[in-house]
Amino acid sequence: MSTEPFRVLESRRREKKNGVRARLARFFGRRSRRSALLVGFLLFTCLLIPREPDFEVITLREGFPAKRDVIAPFQFYLLKDRSLYHAEQVSAARKVPPVYSVDPAVAPQVHAALDSLQGDGRGGRAPEARARLEGLGLTPSALHVLSGTEGPRVAMLAQRIAEQAYAAGLMPEIRSARLETDATAVSVQRDGMRVPIPWGALYDLDSVRELAWDEGARAFPNRPEAARALQELIAALVVPNLRYEASTTERIRAESRSAVEPYDGLVRKDEKIIGSHEIATALHIRKLESLRAWNDRARPKDAWRQDLLALLARLTLISFLIAGFLRYLKQNHPRVYGDVNLLLLLAVLTALVMAVGWLVMSQFRGNEMLIPITVLSLSAALLFGQALAFAATLVASLLIGVVFGLGLPFLTGSALAGIAAISTARGVRRRRDFYRPMVIIAAAYAFAIIAMGLVDGGQGIVLLRRGLWGVIAGFASVLAVTLLLPLLESIFSVTTDITLLELADLNRPILRRLMLEAPGTYHHSLVVGSLAEAGAAAIGGNPLVGRVGAYYHDIGKIEKAEYYVENQSSARNRHEKLSPTMSCLIIEAHVREGAEIARKERLPRAIVDAILEHHGTTLMTFFYHKAQSADPTVEERDFRYPGPKPRSKETAVLMLADAVEAAARSLTEPTPSRIRGVVTRILDARVEDGQLDESPITFEDLARVRESFIPILTALFHARVDYPGAPASERGRRPDPRRVLGDKSRLKIDHS
Repeated sequence: MSTEPFRVLESRRREKKNGVRARLARFFGRRSRRSALLVGFLLFTCLLIPREPDFEVITLREGFPAKRDVIAPFQFYLLKDRSLYHAEQVSAARKVPPVYSVDPAVAPQVHAALDSLQGDGRGGRAPEARARLEGLGLTPSALHVLSGTEGPRVAMLAQRIAEQAYAAGLMPEIRSARLETDATAVSVQRDGMRVPIPWGALYDLDSVRELAWDEGARAFPNRPEAARALQELIAALVVPNLRYEASTTERIRAESRSAVEPYDGLVRKDEKIIGSHEIATALHIRKLESLRAWNDRARPKDAWRQDLLALLARLTLISFLIAGFLRYLKQNHPRVYGDVNLLLLLAVLTALVMAVGWLVMSQFRGNEMLIPITVLSLSAALLFGQALAFAATLVASLLIGVVFGLGLPFLTGSALAGIAAISTARGVRRRRDFYRPMVIIAAAYAFAIIAMGLVDGGQGIVLLRRGLWGVIAGFASVLAVTLLLPLLESIFSVTTDITLLELADLNRPILRRLMLEAPGTYHHSLVVGSLAEAGAAAIGGNPLVGRVGAYYHDIGKIEKAEYYVENQSSARNRHEKLSPTMSCLIIEAHVREGAEIARKERLPRAIVDAILEHHGTTLMTFFYHKAQSADPTVEERDFRYPGPKPRSKETAVLMLADAVEAAARSLTEPTPSRIRGVVTRILDARVEDGQLDESPITFEDLARVRESFIPILTALFHARVDYPGAPASERGRRPDPRRVLGDKSRLKIDHS
């Protein structure tokens, strides 16, 4: 016989001995991760806090009235409009003439080449002169002219044209160079001096070729081929002697741009910049920006201390807000508080909203109502429920208000939009259900923006435009949630009703495999699903989690389905030839194997928890008593499931539903009174065994669960009425639950 089961048993004993140590390690590990998350969130918040000493520039918006008088504390110059200042800088840079330098080596080389052609061309027959001319790439006609008696004269004219061009300055091309500047002259560096030369006094390659043609036509009026030869010789030998100095030109232009005066006015001390309730204009905002710029320049050297104190004050206030929210989670949502992964999810959602708020307020200077607080509200409502979502929305609104210096209008508007988002989340169970929240949230945004604008005395056109932006923000928020939800569910192992409804499809491969390979377990799971759904709904839990968790809670029985009584078609029991310990290990394994299958199927964490917790640490009574009859010294803990115990309402109800369904099935005469007695006995036994100690279920909840179970069990396992003429073998018998469950039309289970 394999020793593997005994090794598993010994390993389980060691784990139980070290249980306290492991729990302490997990406790301190959670505290350290929670502290690291808090510190990281505070550091992120520090990055978002604006660095300006006065936030009036940010909160003041064109077309809206100022909330208070703003008086100039000192005299300062008024900054020019940014677009005007930039245009003046561009104009100043274009007025700078481009700088060219004279290459002193070009002219002597060209003159030497032309002199050699004049000397070699006297006879017109020298082979070396002919070879030099052919190397210039001239046409045969030009080569014939230059090799003849007129060659020296043509070379002399070329020499004179080159001297004239180099004396003035020869550049590659004038037209394109003039397009880059508004200057009327070119700055030419010659012999260490920079001399301005008008554009018209300069030559380029095109103008030199035109000059050569004109001079050739005058010198050889009856020989156009000689004029063309002169033009070709100039084009072949004459090159520009002016070189563009890009770095020098750009340096001078930068100096010219920086020399532009950035001010166009003066604001004297004690002059009113804007009055209370006065409608802000672009000039008012420009004055405030100028005041802030001069204030930064005039700040004392030790002003960083005041900034540091202000930052510490904000961080202290933010820390109190976060600590209060964590206290709320600990008291009302202990499972979320104890799971650092879920806390990280809340922190990421809040940080995402705050980051968008930073873009809206600091970068685009938009309306504060465009901060998508409803992304957090709707996501938290779908992932954690409405109560937690409302608290998260309130805390996030206060955090954003503290960080960006926003007041009551933002808090009121964000609360209104957040409440609208939370109230619409309850009915979202399918993808198409997002249309209703989209419309309601958009309307809430528009109403909040217009209402707050009317309170502040905003203008009608501006309010309508901002209301339209609110509608767009509402639609964008819901679209962002639909895109974020699958990603958040995958990364943070959380589950929404949308995903649960997809998992409730009985045609999923793992459930079809359960139906084919373990039909008794499959039918048992359907009944337990109805019970768990009703029980969870009775105590305020999530009915969908209860039902879907029940569908998958016994998938670990697929591998060894014949070892479970509900799947045994014959009277032969496979456990008859096994020892109680071996039977215990086989039965216990379906929990562990079910969790492994769930992970391979990528089922959400809520389903995996249902599989692991639906037996808790209950005792396998039959095998324990059987082992005890053979060996009175056996330990009870060796015949208990490994746990953990149920830690949520849904898994606790699943445990109770699983137990009462099996007990009710075993009744020979399942009358309503007997079913009630069995349900009561099972629930009391689980309480006495301490299986519900880690779940949030109260005795009042247990009473509601019991009353929700009894009608369903009575309907499923009722006794059949005796009909006259019916065979005696069928009189008084109750229907086979498996036959009843085989007909899905008779099960009142919502599979939508």
